[in-house]
Amino acid sequence: MYISVLSRNKKSRKSLLFKRKVVETFRAEIATADQIQQTLHISQIELRRLNRWYFKHRLKPYLFLESFIQTMKKKTDASYLKALEQRLLETEKENRFLRLKAEAFETAIQIAEEQFNIPILKKSGTKQPKG
Repeated sequence: MYISVLSRNKKSRKSLLFKRKVVETFRAEIATADQIQQTLHISQIELRRLNRWYFKHRLKPYLFLESFIQTMKKKTDASYLKALEQRLLETEKENRFLRLKAEAFETAIQIAEEQFNIPILKKSGTKQPKG
């Protein structure tokens, strides 16, 4: 069971890593709230509080770019840079795919409008009928 990996001593319980792992385990549905409560002795109220904390701070490194850049400067080993390059390539590939998909949808809508003479796309500046 993945939950048993999380330790129970007081030092690690206050660490950000422990909090993040507990919430990610709960959110990924690896363990239910009852299992977390029984194994780690964390109450429902504390789990909800940790969940709100996680939701509030999960994007913090991306929103405050300066702190994110500082953490990137600390990690300069080759494996980390290679992982970042791989992630960048995957993101660019996904971006290309999404652009092609959007272009295919636009082409399909244009062809349908031409063949069936039905306006599919909403024209800008049109007013909604009052009812």
